[in-house]
Amino acid sequence: MPGNWRTLPPERIEPNPQQPRRRFQAEDEESLAESVRRHGVLQPLLVTPSPDRPGQFLLVAGERRWRAARNAGLVRVPVTVIAADARRRVELALVENLQRRDLGPLEKARAYQALIDDYGMTQAQVAAVVGTSRSTVTNTLRLQQLGSDMRRALAEGRISGSHGRTLVGISDDATRRRLFLRMLTGRLSVRRAERAARRQLKPPRPPDVELDHVAERLQWRLGTRVRFVGSRKRGRIQIEYRDPEDLDALLGILLPE
Repeated sequence: MPGNWRTLPPERIEPNPQQPRRRFQAEDEESLAESVRRHGVLQPLLVTPSPDRPGQFLLVAGERRWRAARNAGLVRVPVTVIAADARRRVELALVENLQRRDLGPLEKARAYQALIDDYGMTQAQVAAVVGTSRSTVTNTLRLQQLGSDMRRALAEGRISGSHGRTLVGISDDATRRRLFLRMLTGRLSVRRAERAARRQLKPPRPPDVELDHVAERLQWRLGTRVRFVGSRKRGRIQIEYRDPEDLDALLGILLPE
């Protein structure tokens, strides 16, 4: 990307109002500031002239480094000056954060939405800009449909983006809430959550009267609860036992000498 390399005082640089990243960890900022004190800013900030304030510049990419430079008390910082309109600033800031894996799922969703709402981009165009698939963009945008407490948990990293996408796919509020609470306790992995969601979306299977009759006969024969799981085409038989004596009795019936 062509641009003009120079140095600027940090106070002549303003944060990008379209910056997709919303959360900055204080501990990370202090650690980066200490590194900047020792080694300086090794990678130039990407800036563009401010359209409203002559002599000032807007950050396009590198806000964490700019914050660290100010905290470290640097008098000047290296920058690359480029020409970029508002839309291009959003695109470049989004791509830079994505390349560094700095953005959370909701921050990505908001950035994608801004490109669509403010600049008329399609989901396919957004996908091309950030280098991902259209379906990924669509699924990320859907995270904005979650309730406020679920969005907060997602933003704070208490549930993952995969958890969030699973929750969005559940239409029943009670089921969604139940799975969300289990996710918060760490007792529900993404895979188990997806299986639970599929069960909720799957229409109930009509009872197989003949298999039910066979289960009753087996229960009478074995003296314990018997259940068919699946269908006549494919499934499994569950036979319960309550203690070692029950198991021995069952084995004596099923595996006679």
